[in-house]
Amino acid sequence: MIKRLGIMIDCSRDAVYRVNTLKRFIDIISKMGFNTLMLYTEDTYSLDNEPYFGYMRGRYSNSEIKELDDYAYSKNIELIPCIQTLAHLSSVCRWQEYSNECVDGNDSLLVGANKTHELIEKMFKWANECFRSKYIHIGMDEAFSVGTGRYLNDFGYEPQYKILYKHLLRIEEIAKKYNKICLLWSDMFVKNANNGEYYPNEFKMTQEIIDSIPKDMELIYWDYNHTDKEHFLKQIERHKKFNNKLWFSGAVWSNLGFSPHTEYSNKCLNASINACLEKDIENILITSWKDDGAESSLFVILRTLAYVSSIVYKNDEKEIFENATGWSYDDFKLLDLPDYVYGEPSLNNPCKYGLYNDPFLGLLDYHLKEIDKDYFNKLSTDLYNASRNKEYEYIFDTIIKLCNVMKFKMDLGLITRKAYKENDVSKLKDLVDNVYPSLENSIEELHIAFFNQWIKECKFNGFEVHDIRLGGLKERIKHCREMLIKYLNKEVKEIEPLEEEILPYELNKEKGEGVLLSIWMMTSMTKPWN
Repeated sequence: MIKRLGIMIDCSRDAVYRVNTLKRFIDIISKMGFNTLMLYTEDTYSLDNEPYFGYMRGRYSNSEIKELDDYAYSKNIELIPCIQTLAHLSSVCRWQEYSNECVDGNDSLLVGANKTHELIEKMFKWANECFRSKYIHIGMDEAFSVGTGRYLNDFGYEPQYKILYKHLLRIEEIAKKYNKICLLWSDMFVKNANNGEYYPNEFKMTQEIIDSIPKDMELIYWDYNHTDKEHFLKQIERHKKFNNKLWFSGAVWSNLGFSPHTEYSNKCLNASINACLEKDIENILITSWKDDGAESSLFVILRTLAYVSSIVYKNDEKEIFENATGWSYDDFKLLDLPDYVYGEPSLNNPCKYGLYNDPFLGLLDYHLKEIDKDYFNKLSTDLYNASRNKEYEYIFDTIIKLCNVMKFKMDLGLITRKAYKENDVSKLKDLVDNVYPSLENSIEELHIAFFNQWIKECKFNGFEVHDIRLGGLKERIKHCREMLIKYLNKEVKEIEPLEEEILPYELNKEKGEGVLLSIWMMTSMTKPWN
């Protein structure tokens, strides 16, 4: 019997959603049968006398959080604070205000530091003042650098799980003071017992690590990209070795680019949620991460949420979606299609790496192939014909403009290099006179449409990342075109990057296998705030 069916929205990776956007989202999920909502806020909220905490990040005021808590409560949704109390705090750790006193290394706070304890107590005080819920999600995931920086210098080596235990004991004291129940991710504890693996085939666990999590804290096992129900059944059973009440968290893959990747998300969630139902897991959380720029609209995940609801409540997915939104289920299916340009849905994002792949350097050209331009032309037309509902027309407009870019950009590096290598002057002139200028204009239109989507849903902060990315992309396309002109005019004898042979992104990757990439792995465009 499911007690809590919840959603976690990432409000820390550039996008901080407006209060009215979240109210609209709450209206919809409440009709789908969800009763829990978490806003993942690393530092995008306000702490007393901490001016650098969330500085220039679009942080929520206390009044905004209280307004959301009241509204969620009126819709029978429990709003649970979801924060970080150890790692994933790079936006905090960069400030000298904290680095001098309470930073261990990279993105992690210094366990045992007075300033660390003061900061965490302020977090709990904030949660106590702004939320009705007795729960607080304290994070604790992926704290890889804990004990390896300043802690190592000051205190010497200690096994990581022992450092985590010390930290949790102090958090437990603070939680009791504010009468809060802590939720935390399980990965660091599983990894410490299994040589860094979170999903090991042979699951090991020591009593010391089991005892390192206070029993009154509740553990969340997250698992996002497996599709085999048996895998989840085994991992759930293994997690029950802990002394803690167990939650499960799956994901909707909203963090790979502009498209929602609904079909792949559903495939993973079908396996995991049915395993949870079989194993009597009472609390299920669906995360919507926005790593690497939050390009996709908040609302593109709704088809997956309807699918989750259909599994839990045994109702029709399409009916759930349309009753809750008033929108066309079939229209929304089109939003996935840009990333299907190479075929069936997978955990892959060709439009993301195709968009930012450099036409001269071609770091990902090995994994791309020439496309049928009619694919994006037809999809753009279908999206335009579908986007008649004014309420969500702006979402479709962004994807339309993406399609208009990708019909030029997806295979531009391949075509440019081929024409250059073959000294096909006619093709190079066509690229210079038609393709590159059309691409520049299309990128400008995408930039405008994307900003329109952003400002409707999010606070202004965070879009500077996309001004830099798309602005840099436009300038790079312009510069490449100018270099081709110089080459055609014999002002330069060669274009050095186009002389080099293309290598796979990884030497052990076969051609056509594809890659899944975040933008910072393949471009020098800066990301100033994350």
